[in-house]
Amino acid sequence: MNALDQTLFAAINAGSPSWDKTAWVAYIAARYVVLLIPLHLAILWLAGTHHVRRQALTLASALLIAIAISFAIGALFPTPRPFLIPLGHQLIAHRESPSFPSNHGLVMFTYAAAMLALRHWRHAICIGIAGLIVAWSRIYLGIHFPLDMVGALILAIAATWTARSIDRRFGRSATLLLERGFEQAIVRTTLWVIRGRG
Repeated sequence: MNALDQTLFAAINAGSPSWDKTAWVAYIAARYVVLLIPLHLAILWLAGTHHVRRQALTLASALLIAIAISFAIGALFPTPRPFLIPLGHQLIAHRESPSFPSNHGLVMFTYAAAMLALRHWRHAICIGIAGLIVAWSRIYLGIHFPLDMVGALILAIAATWTARSIDRRFGRSATLLLERGFEQAIVRTTLWVIRGRG
């Protein structure tokens, strides 16, 4: 698998360290696309109904579970990034954190998988395609291997299944609890602002 992983990496990674239009597209995808996920999640919670907020909680739970497992894997079984071997061309700077699995790929694939589990087909397809672009970009820029993305996809499916199982048992009560806390925080903040100006 290691030989195949390196062969696929060599096929996807940038052919030279110089920057061109493809490199810039990869840079934007690698850095900024993932930021749309927390933004979308915040909009769902702030503007959504109780049902939508419950789904947002499931999405957030899947992400938290996936990221927690990812950090555990990285701590227990750290794997070097391509530029530490060294292999290929590294076009952007990156800290020497564990390569497997890719957290950027993990966030995208988990959100897509959770959307699919919630039967939001169009959202799932769009986010899944965006996830593939992010995966390609981070390999192209030389900071991840293809296997890091495969691992992220598998972990995303497992995290989504776990989050859905939790939602079936505790989703309604957990959402109500968080909604009350959110409403109380809004009221207290509003009163604090009014008193401060008074």
